[in-house]
Amino acid sequence: MAQKMSTNNGDSPAMRVMEEAIELAIEERSPYPDRAVFINADGPRTGAAIRRAIDEDRVVVLVAADGSASILRAEPVHS
Repeated sequence: MAQKMSTNNGDSPAMRVMEEAIELAIEERSPYPDRAVFINADGPRTGAAIRRAIDEDRVVVLVAADGSASILRAEPVHS
């Protein structure tokens, strides 16, 4: 079930996708992972929001202005 969390305010593309994800999660049909953070791709602090989500071990749902979304998952770098 998608968690009700977002780094966006107001009626943004990420907010709309998150609200849809919540409705789908209630129906147990959400395509998004638990603990997902919904972030606008073109926001002024997108990079910082992504970094914070990764630091918190969360999955990022990056939402474009047209409402399309990509899921970003961090993987550790092994040297």
